[in-house]
Amino acid sequence: MPEISIPTSLRHRPTVGGLVVPWITVQMPDGRYRFGAIDAERLQSAFINRLCQICGERMHRLFVFAMRDVDFERLITHEPAMHAECARYSTTACPMLAGSMTHYRAQATDTPSTGDPHGARPGHTAQSWLLLWTTGYRRILDPRTRTPAAEIPIELLRRVQRVNPPTSDQ
Repeated sequence: MPEISIPTSLRHRPTVGGLVVPWITVQMPDGRYRFGAIDAERLQSAFINRLCQICGERMHRLFVFAMRDVDFERLITHEPAMHAECARYSTTACPMLAGSMTHYRAQATDTPSTGDPHGARPGHTAQSWLLLWTTGYRRILDPRTRTPAAEIPIELLRRVQRVNPPTSDQ
């Protein structure tokens, strides 16, 4: 895998295997990070305080959300917003957003995560993602999952971009 350049704005974040650990990622009691598992307290703080899920810094004026197609239909996402630069980095560094993983991890873990509250993803096919640029959002509890989420009012939506679809198994 080619080395991915880390933007200056993310150099304060810890790294694992050359990748920035997103601010909302769960840190295990032994100090390891669990990519793909989301810290519930940080998730809530990101939504409430308008913090970037990648760098943890405050956001202003423009918010970029990563959404799966199924979430885009409702304009509701469980992923907090990102700065544009953090989103650009994530689309190359995150295996799901970059399209380099065709399936979610096969087994669930004991790690609590609000990213998949019902444990429905392990082993399933990865989905394609979109990036949405907005000038704001509403904090809600998703009516389907009763978990924290962001709802994007259509009048605040500025741009939609498809991200790399998952690569096929060779």
